[in-house]
Amino acid sequence: MGSQITAPHHQVQASPDGPAPSPTDPRTADLYGEAIAAFGDVSEALSELHELDDLLHLIARKICELVGVRRCSLYLRDERSSLYRGQVGHWLHDIDEGVKRLTSGGAGDAFTREIVATKAPVVVQDTRSDTRPIKSTMRSWDVRSMLGVPMVLRGDVVGIVYLDDADQRRQYTAADEAIASMFANLAAIAIQQARLTSDLRAKLTTVATQNASMRRAAVVDDRLTALVLEGSNMREIATAIAELTGKACAIHDAEFRQIAVGRPAGDDDGMLPKLLSADTRSHPDVRRALAGLRDNRPGVVGPMPYAGVHNRCIVAPVAAGTDQWGHLLLLEHGSRLTNFDMLVARRGATVIAWGMSAERRAAAAEWNVGASLAGELIRGNRDISALERRAEHVGIRIDDPHALCLITTATDSGTIVPDARAVADAFAPEGEGEPRPLATAVTEGVGVIVPLPSDDAKGLEAVKARVTAACAALDADGALIAGISTVCRQPADYVRAYEQAIQVVRCLNTFSAADHSQVLAANDLGAGRLFLSTSNAAEADRFVQETLGKLLTDKSRADLLTTLHVFCRHGRSVRRTSQVMGVHENTIRYRIMRAETLTELDVTNDSDAQFSVQLALLILRLKGVLPWEAGVEEPDAG
Repeated sequence: MGSQITAPHHQVQASPDGPAPSPTDPRTADLYGEAIAAFGDVSEALSELHELDDLLHLIARKICELVGVRRCSLYLRDERSSLYRGQVGHWLHDIDEGVKRLTSGGAGDAFTREIVATKAPVVVQDTRSDTRPIKSTMRSWDVRSMLGVPMVLRGDVVGIVYLDDADQRRQYTAADEAIASMFANLAAIAIQQARLTSDLRAKLTTVATQNASMRRAAVVDDRLTALVLEGSNMREIATAIAELTGKACAIHDAEFRQIAVGRPAGDDDGMLPKLLSADTRSHPDVRRALAGLRDNRPGVVGPMPYAGVHNRCIVAPVAAGTDQWGHLLLLEHGSRLTNFDMLVARRGATVIAWGMSAERRAAAAEWNVGASLAGELIRGNRDISALERRAEHVGIRIDDPHALCLITTATDSGTIVPDARAVADAFAPEGEGEPRPLATAVTEGVGVIVPLPSDDAKGLEAVKARVTAACAALDADGALIAGISTVCRQPADYVRAYEQAIQVVRCLNTFSAADHSQVLAANDLGAGRLFLSTSNAAEADRFVQETLGKLLTDKSRADLLTTLHVFCRHGRSVRRTSQVMGVHENTIRYRIMRAETLTELDVTNDSDAQFSVQLALLILRLKGVLPWEAGVEEPDAG
């Protein structure tokens, strides 16, 4: 049996035993009965056997039993080449692997061609002397005599069965040929039926799979569309995508800023996609991989361990027409990426694009989405989901720390406040990934929401320096003044912050001299802004004179005023005041005692006296008499 392009183990002369038995011969009836009984076993097995090879094995075994031979190999026609390819074998041990390597019916295989041409059994009594079979095949399978039986269905030879007794010669009779032929033709019907059943089962499986995929796709569409219609924010959409796929999801805007992440349920500490982080996407290989993605089509990137990308990642552009808003990422972690993951990523990106387009159209009536968001925050919109969606449009997180700055002009300057767009441009981000401040026109001037680099006093000082630089860029003459709020950590803080900024601006307008600082924060004024923002200059001057008058009238007492100023600015600590001023602690104690004697106020122990002195000193700082950085300059009390 094994060879290159020819039949396995069978070939030699035509049967010398004459024609097949007559249908009226009693022996024929017996043969038919045996063949039909054997076919009955095959028919019963059809409903139980789901693999074609199992059926072919049963047919091979039954025909061996009917003819009384030890070995059989079964071949089926290849429709593309019209050759017959080995399928299964039956013998004392498993010969399937060898049979499957064989092909019969080639140019040198006269034995098989005769079977096909006559559509009748052909016998080779001696393979060593008969020229029809392929010698090499006969030798390799040790075949001495062989019976080749066609499997005929509707006039076509759909398969061939080769029977032999291995290394033994055998005389095949007309009865052998007849019963083998009858059973082979019946078996052809069974094989055809099994193939049709298998094809139908495959089609049903395909349809079921397609229906299941369509149902899953419908679930995805329904859920994601519902999120958009319900006004869900990006974080909620990312979480829904993560739950649908069981994989971590991240959404980035057009500047690659990550604005939302989602994790599957129970995966609170798992990996997140970092493909679009500044460090990773700057790698040349990652840049090439991203550039290789087709426009507006999702694709898979990675892994690229040398670039820090250890997992594959689906990258789906979030685009509406030619307007690409950002990207959606799905990370392969915990399970492999599937076609369903690709479907969810594509649909998710599309739904996000729809939502973004709708939100942008809604905000088109206003000159800027950022201005709209800033206005909503300042006015106190309580719809947190709406605020979050608007914030996502401009790439900021409103629960990150920010400060509200109010920019206006000094009352008597005659200068016009720049428009909100110009102010926003003056606060352009300094580095990649830094969110842009939001600016909007308000009654007093322009309100600017500025992100804090850190949620502490240093962060506010950095914002103060940024506001000072922006004011200088907007008006070189120094006519602009600005008040900065305390830290805003949630949407509800911005209404309070707006009031604080107004109070600071009022204090600057009332007390600050034109040649002194025009940018102050609410923390610079402390609780004093509540009193000073509703006071006039004359009342404030009288209060200062009544509180600190004797320290102001005599220049020789300037050191007492300075010491008192530093003492109050540093928590009334003698040691810290001594360190700032560079004098002995006893000197500080003496000066404080002298100041208390002249003002008749117990600054060290009396809380009322402390508040009065601190408020008076604050007014002097606003007027430029005392420095804001205590201990840096000496005051001029003249």
